[in-house]
Amino acid sequence: MAEGDEVVETGIEQAEDIEALQQVLAEEKEKAERYLANWQRSQADLQNYAKRTEQEKSETVQSANRMLILDLLPILDDFERALTSLPVELDGQNWTEGIKLIYNRLKTVLETQGLAEIKAVGECFDPYFHEAAGQVDGEEDTIIEELRKGYQFKGKLLRPSTVMVGAGKKSKNQEEISEER
Repeated sequence: MAEGDEVVETGIEQAEDIEALQQVLAEEKEKAERYLANWQRSQADLQNYAKRTEQEKSETVQSANRMLILDLLPILDDFERALTSLPVELDGQNWTEGIKLIYNRLKTVLETQGLAEIKAVGECFDPYFHEAAGQVDGEEDTIIEELRKGYQFKGKLLRPSTVMVGAGKKSKNQEEISEER
């Protein structure tokens, strides 16, 4: 029976070894799953970081472009004032045509970068796009005159238009009172 006992003990030891191995295998599988989950999380974090960095870089470039264009707008305004106040006798000369070409080229470059004029005269007053400098006779809440052009850059307000807004028609009583003063 000693031999049988040894066989039984060997069988028991093998069974215990198999259970121990299965337990170790289960623990290692669990560890591997944790490592995989951590790796996947890290990979997702890295992708999110790359996207966020790219977006921040894009916003920085757009902000720099916005500031540069904002600094160029007074030059564009000066060109427009100079061209509108050009005496008739100077119109058509080579140098005035050259100035007009420079103005048009500057305007075209800015427009290709995303600059757009805000329409004002004849439009309904919108406080998001227009800044009222005063009221004049004319149709109520309609822009009668544009004092300074407004612009948008890539769909966002860059500078509001400075405008004169119609105050509406005066009644006869109001006209009489203003005439008496």
